[in-house]
Amino acid sequence: MFRSRLLAVVLAGAAMATMAAPVVAAPAPVTLTDGIAAGVVRGSVGFGQAGIVVPAGTYVTYLVQTEPALAGRLLEIWTRSATSGWQRATSRTVAADGSVHYFARVTAWTAFQARFAGDDANAAAVAHGRVGNASARGDATLVIGCDEFQAQTGSAGTASLERRLAVRAGAVLRIRLCSNASTGYRWDAPVLDGRYLSLLAHRTIAPAAGMLGAAGSEAWTIRALRTGPTTATFTYSRPWAGGEKATWSLRLVISVIR
Repeated sequence: MFRSRLLAVVLAGAAMATMAAPVVAAPAPVTLTDGIAAGVVRGSVGFGQAGIVVPAGTYVTYLVQTEPALAGRLLEIWTRSATSGWQRATSRTVAADGSVHYFARVTAWTAFQARFAGDDANAAAVAHGRVGNASARGDATLVIGCDEFQAQTGSAGTASLERRLAVRAGAVLRIRLCSNASTGYRWDAPVLDGRYLSLLAHRTIAPAAGMLGAAGSEAWTIRALRTGPTTATFTYSRPWAGGEKATWSLRLVISVIR
């Protein structure tokens, strides 16, 4: 009888302890999206997902965007070179709008990645990572895939992107954009300021997969003629009369430097 009463008391105490235990909420998920642009860019326009090539010794800006609720928290910025693994370069405080800008001078291939360590309220997170490469000749390269245009396509079926590039005078810009000839669309001739830029070549690149209807790309080689700021505009249209015009568009903001 005594053992039965003792067991009942122990079980009751355990039940009360369980009922009194506080419920701990799981940490909230955190999303880190990132992009990269040539030069020192303090806003949020002009960043892409694909790697870029800039003149050696010039800057790139690595942009990370997360929830404004993380304002004031620290994000770690990690870098990796072609010969070394990931290393923590620095930490940056998340701004009120949830953004972090990291400016870096690149002299060789460099990858950038943001990491959030997590805390009691927020889960740890890692960004995708972006790449900036350097050209000793001062060339610049930009590649934009279909996914970047499609991600910005609105209800009207159009998308308009802006990207930033830097190139040395006398060097070349290499631009490669998603294109799918099977849909009847193609890129119009780019609109360039002839004082600063000269079109050297244009070519169409077939899909790598060789699948019917798969997207390929179009590529342009453009010479930078003189120093100064300029722009180049590309539009993706169906060229026949009555065909859709400027379904996609790209505006390049270009700095031609010495």
